[in-house]
Amino acid sequence: MNQDFSKVRYINSPGENSLETHAVHRAGWVIISPNQVIENGCVEVENGLIKDVYRAFPGKNTMGKNRGQHTIDHGPGVLMPCLVNAHLHLELSALKNALSFDKGFAAWVQQLLGKREAAGTAVLVSAAQKAAKQLVDEGVGYIGEISTLGITRAIVQSLNLSGVWFQEFLGSDRPDTIIEKTRLGKTNSLSFSLAGHAPHTTDPLLLQAAKNETIVRNLPFSIHLAESDAESKFISGQKGEWTDFLMSRGIDTSAWPIGSKSPVQYLADLGVLDSSTLAVHLLNIESRDLDILVETQTQICLCPRSNLNLHNRLPDISRMLEKNLAPALGSDSLASCDSLSIFDEMAFIRQKYPSIDPAQVLSMATLNGARALGLLHRAGTLDKGKKSAFIYLDLNVRNKTDLIERVTTHET
Repeated sequence: MNQDFSKVRYINSPGENSLETHAVHRAGWVIISPNQVIENGCVEVENGLIKDVYRAFPGKNTMGKNRGQHTIDHGPGVLMPCLVNAHLHLELSALKNALSFDKGFAAWVQQLLGKREAAGTAVLVSAAQKAAKQLVDEGVGYIGEISTLGITRAIVQSLNLSGVWFQEFLGSDRPDTIIEKTRLGKTNSLSFSLAGHAPHTTDPLLLQAAKNETIVRNLPFSIHLAESDAESKFISGQKGEWTDFLMSRGIDTSAWPIGSKSPVQYLADLGVLDSSTLAVHLLNIESRDLDILVETQTQICLCPRSNLNLHNRLPDISRMLEKNLAPALGSDSLASCDSLSIFDEMAFIRQKYPSIDPAQVLSMATLNGARALGLLHRAGTLDKGKKSAFIYLDLNVRNKTDLIERVTTHET
């Protein structure tokens, strides 16, 4: 959609330590959360945390509660939480516009593998660095980055981003080598964790071992789930072409416990689904699958623009909301989408799902994303005690309804 992001300004970035010991930021509007908005509001920060949020006093629009405070008046626009891109693949950025979508998902995957290898590490790293910087320029402060090659770890560490970097595993690597390959842990701004690629590409023992390791270390776990017809057919027991494709990649599936089940049920049976697992895509799901996700308290993330390009279909967001699931948003990669922008993702949802409340769409991009990545204690809203990292949009709006409408469609 190529929106104009020139009016997005950071008020501290999530990955940096604030130099402000005590300050008040004032704007025409403050979005504390999608359902809590203040007109003529102030965000008071101290030592890197939000101390208070309140309406500016009459006649003192640029003053906080005490005259001695350092006050910054940002203008008539809105101060709001940084956006969350809960699922992306920076290492595929060099493949933008390089793959065709018209020959089916399996063909797209084979193209991707071939062109990624042909590009070489230097090209992949350069494109990933450029895309990551653009991501920051578009109001994203928190990410769930998936890396198969491991080349984006240093990139996300070099930027003022926060969130989770996932080392993705697929195939049938020995489970006891997982930790040897990945330096798991946490810093003040980033966590380094594990992800399984998908139920139909990753050995079940490897999935269980990776998930168990994240539980021990109190880290989130991520996996693509119920994304394609090939996945659903394979897990239900119709091996066919996908089995042949995996065999060509050296992956033996003969001992996998597949058959007569959905991908969601399959992961539930393996013990992989719980409140710290982030399931991404969820295109091929039935009502029982949604019930399983609710019962296991699994976090979910949707990438509708990528889904339409790769599979010519969209997730059933309305039904997920009816089940009280809380979808986060991800862009997926530039190999399957024309931008990594969550503003673009919100605008796309507003266009394709006009019946969904705009405040719910904004929740997907902020509150739900923070929850999905295990960051709700410090991100997703501008509540007292959370990290003093937020963005300013230079908008002129009439009321709260107009404000949420403009933010979710990004009409400047």
